Amino acid sequence: MQFTGNPPDPQTTDEALSEALELWRAALGSAAVLLDEEAAEFADPYSPQEFGFVPRVVLQPDCVEQVQEIVRVASRTGVPIWVNSQGRNNGYGGGAPRLPGTVVVNLRRMKRVLEINDELGYVVVEPGVSYRELYEAVRASGKSIIVDIPDLSWGSVVGNALDHGNGYTNYSDHAAALCGLEVVLPDGEIVRTGHGAMPDSPNWHVSKRGYGPQLDGLFTQSNFGIVTKAGIWMMPRPDSYAFGAIKVERDSDLEALVDTIRPFMVDGTIASCPTIFNSIGAVSNEATRAEVWPHPGPVPPEVTDQIGREFAGLGAWNLWFGIYGDRKVVARHLERIAEAFSGLPDAEFESQFIEWDELSPDNDKLNQKQKVHGGVPDLSMLKVLEWEGGQRGGHISFSSTVPLTGADSRKIVELTRARLAEDDAEYFGGLVLYPRFAIHVSLLLYDLDIPGQVQRRYLAYADMVRQAAQLGYGEYRAHLRFMDLVAEQYAFNDSSLRRLAETIKDAIDPQGILAPGKQGIWPARLRGQAPHSREGG
Repeated sequence: MQFTGNPPDPQTTDEALSEALELWRAALGSAAVLLDEEAAEFADPYSPQEFGFVPRVVLQPDCVEQVQEIVRVASRTGVPIWVNSQGRNNGYGGGAPRLPGTVVVNLRRMKRVLEINDELGYVVVEPGVSYRELYEAVRASGKSIIVDIPDLSWGSVVGNALDHGNGYTNYSDHAAALCGLEVVLPDGEIVRTGHGAMPDSPNWHVSKRGYGPQLDGLFTQSNFGIVTKAGIWMMPRPDSYAFGAIKVERDSDLEALVDTIRPFMVDGTIASCPTIFNSIGAVSNEATRAEVWPHPGPVPPEVTDQIGREFAGLGAWNLWFGIYGDRKVVARHLERIAEAFSGLPDAEFESQFIEWDELSPDNDKLNQKQKVHGGVPDLSMLKVLEWEGGQRGGHISFSSTVPLTGADSRKIVELTRARLAEDDAEYFGGLVLYPRFAIHVSLLLYDLDIPGQVQRRYLAYADMVRQAAQLGYGEYRAHLRFMDLVAEQYAFNDSSLRRLAETIKDAIDPQGILAPGKQGIWPARLRGQAPHSREGG
């Protein structure tokens, strides 16, 4: 596996780029065209620059008309563009493009909160709005909706939804919460999905289905258009919020933990997004390895659970969830869950009602899990990057989707543990639970200053993607470097799904100017020319 950057797109000549830059400066103003060092801010700080994912030109439009002009210039000159919202997708490639010579379009300046509707429970935002900014806008408005927050609140609300991200409340599936998009197509045309196709329809952000195909999903994890506005459903603030925590003492209890919680997910008792993490994964949010294991090398597997218990009162596996609604109904739900886990030896169940006026980013009496389940922004999860002890910590996430069963959970955990053990690396792992499936998330942590460590983690990641595919488990997101590798695992009928995406790409973007290679979808002019790494390294 070679760790060299992808070669530039042959379509991007110096002459074409010079012409495009002149036109873009005229349309956006020189201050909105960032070059070289200014543009390098949008590289992923967790990815070594020698891997080639470093933007050299970044455009920052502030309105949809400027986005249209950017696209038209790209079409006229043949210079491809790569779009991001906040550009903070760190660990997945950040705001960088897949191919050198591709110009980044960053939508951070398009940051208007256009509507907050607590009567019907939705917001309308531009792609530059971060979770923290939306939270502050809702709080300032006095409206009573809960912003569904992921672990880190600095990212884009729209960008996270388009990349299949998740939060923690009853509206945790962010892609599913999208309702009504405004999209600039690769030829500069604007379309509005659903009822937005009707002039001034009040249904645009309340009904997902207009007349004909439902197209919102076409623009998630794709390179078919640039989303410039989005409606997103949010949870109206309920009467009460209770936070629950369950821990089990033995690693072997994972299957029982998953199988016991599953019925409450399927029947809707728990409508939020619970998470399960192992002891060392939870400890890493609060401490470095040196603070809990002041000895050379990784923490031995046989003492990880002991460290979790002694350092933070954790179990071998720890489950957290929120329940929302009428206080008496929530209390009864908690009783039923407690009864179910009373039959599981050594399981400990705790719960508490958290009042809405207690929830704020500054309340140190609440932990990170209690805050994000209550819709409060937080950045404390960044502490995990300090695990290796250096100043340039990073990670890549191995994130496989599995059925929500104890047996499947065990299979993916053991697969990951075994491969990481080959590198003497700790297993930081857990499960993000949905009603019928889970996303197993394992952080492959490294220090950029430790020679060879990034390469070893990347090699481990590629191995695990292939091994998981043998069990039928696919990744739901991927780093720029591994988009083709992940796409190749979805190989039914000679990769007919990818071929369908390519057919749509050719029809909607015949010049292939928009985000070539995103999610493994390449324009016709680059297919078969291997400008990218098919083997995933």
